[in-house]
Amino acid sequence: MTDITEQPAELFHVSMNPSAEETILFLHGLFCSHLEFGLVAPHLTDYHLILVDLPSHSRSHASGPFTLANCAAQVASLIRKHAHNGRAHIVGLSAGGFVGMYLATQHPELVTSLFVSGATPFQGCQHWLATHPRALYPLLAATTTWVPDSTYRWATGRMGLLPHEELHAETQANFSFDMVQLGYGQLAEFTLEGSVLDLARAGVRTLVLAGEVVDDARTAGAMGRLLRENGSPDSKAVLVQGGQHLWDLQFPLLFAEGAKAWIENRELPAELSELK
Repeated sequence: MTDITEQPAELFHVSMNPSAEETILFLHGLFCSHLEFGLVAPHLTDYHLILVDLPSHSRSHASGPFTLANCAAQVASLIRKHAHNGRAHIVGLSAGGFVGMYLATQHPELVTSLFVSGATPFQGCQHWLATHPRALYPLLAATTTWVPDSTYRWATGRMGLLPHEELHAETQANFSFDMVQLGYGQLAEFTLEGSVLDLARAGVRTLVLAGEVVDDARTAGAMGRLLRENGSPDSKAVLVQGGQHLWDLQFPLLFAEGAKAWIENRELPAELSELK
């Protein structure tokens, strides 16, 4: 008798500039989709780009649950099949940054460099909320699905974010209590003392970024030190001056220039100041 196990469908992805030599793979935040990097991609025409929808999101809804293990396994498969030379530079934002770090820990041979923003291990009340979804859900819903679209556009415009109506519509469609519970529960398991040290030991050159306005710069700085002292000596953490959590939608050119400078091992833009 043969046991047949249904395999999740391959992650939906968009491939751009396929003739370029090196691959950058982008990982979006929770509830979002590959559209999150739509304003960044046009500034990186020298690279082969792969923009994915992570498991349980948008066009990858049937690709299994949003767990760090499943996300990393699916992204690893994508890199092996589609990235040039079977390796990629990883750019991850928010939850996508956590996925990127877990991927680099599990499959360092697939990751050439790592650029992660807004992906610091949860501390204090942030960790409490992440592990209490019934308290967290209404706070997130108030800014995602309960708020009128016109109010959302006004609020994000005041924050300096550029228009992203199609992405917002997909975020609303992906948002649910189950995703809040599973997604934030997974991210809460990523710890400074354990997970970040595991990442350091993988030896992948990593840039940790924190938006100045709302991200946890203190923990980002601690990550940079741990990674540098226990892994690649070139790893570091930086503060994005004036940056929101979703600063890829605020400063897309700076986001692209920062990623490109890190990938090419050049001096970072002046707006990215090192956290010691």
